[in-house]
Amino acid sequence: MNSLPTVSVLMPVFNEERFIAHSLNAVLEQDYPPDHLEVIVADGRSTDRTRDIVRSVQASHPNVRLVDNPGRIVSTGLNRALECAHGAIVVRLDGHCEYPQDYVRSVVELREQAGADDAGGVLVPLGNGSYASRAVAAAYYSPVGIGHALRGHADSTEVCEVDTVHGGCWDRERLVELGGFDEELVRNQDDELSFRLRKMGGRIVRSSAIRVKYWVRDSYRKLFMQFAQYGYWKVRVLQKHPRQSSVRHVVPSLFVLTLLTSAALAPFFTIGRWTLVLAAGGYAAAMGLAGLREAMRTDWRLWPGISVAIPIMHLGYGTGFLLGWLRWLVGALPTDRVFERSTR
Repeated sequence: MNSLPTVSVLMPVFNEERFIAHSLNAVLEQDYPPDHLEVIVADGRSTDRTRDIVRSVQASHPNVRLVDNPGRIVSTGLNRALECAHGAIVVRLDGHCEYPQDYVRSVVELREQAGADDAGGVLVPLGNGSYASRAVAAAYYSPVGIGHALRGHADSTEVCEVDTVHGGCWDRERLVELGGFDEELVRNQDDELSFRLRKMGGRIVRSSAIRVKYWVRDSYRKLFMQFAQYGYWKVRVLQKHPRQSSVRHVVPSLFVLTLLTSAALAPFFTIGRWTLVLAAGGYAAAMGLAGLREAMRTDWRLWPGISVAIPIMHLGYGTGFLLGWLRWLVGALPTDRVFERSTR
């Protein structure tokens, strides 16, 4: 174990008082040599008790450091933590995730064994007990949501090369050479970094045996804003790296545009009314069936909640994507401030 490289764990956080103590304890209980591990928490000036909780942990764990993140978003927090890091290897963790005891060692070894530049595991979405959060967690697995990225890992130990991965494990000098994280991006900074890494010939690997519990948003409003920000900032990533674009990025925004256009035409034209009825009605029926499918897999009582959560993901992403293009075409929008800060 003592032959393992020194590791700096970077944790960007903002208003994580419900999860930060649990997440920090999970890091400190890692089966990695404590004298080879430092934990750097970059706090985006939280308005809850996040900083107080981190300081209380620091009192008994000198390898935990708290740094200020005046930029208040993930990318600036990661870069502030990276500037302070001393480890040969950098591992990114999140304050709203729960990591297995062997996570740090597993990703460090996976990266080394695969000869990769970045390595990570898979997410296991979980609710915090409320009806909405449990429905949202189940909705994540839907094939019409982002289920394509989550299904098939429950009993798998597959290691494969991927375009991007949750978290990350990099050589510190290599990460600095890449320029760190793009501080323009509130969301999607991991996708953008992964693209730059692959563009420079780097490889990213994922092991399905490494599973990270992810605590989902606990309200539909927060879920909508999360996915709206994903869509909004994906536009900027695609502007920087057009080769990242795919059909799945455009479909939600086209559907939102269809609904808005048909709703605007409906008072004046029959075709507008029929388009709105068929599009909205057909979509609602399809989402009801998708929700039923996931409810049968988990808990049938979640059927209504799942059937609401999946459309919220689609409509949030599509709305954000449209606003993102509008923002970069016409300039500042009244909604810009909503998208230029982290939400949780």
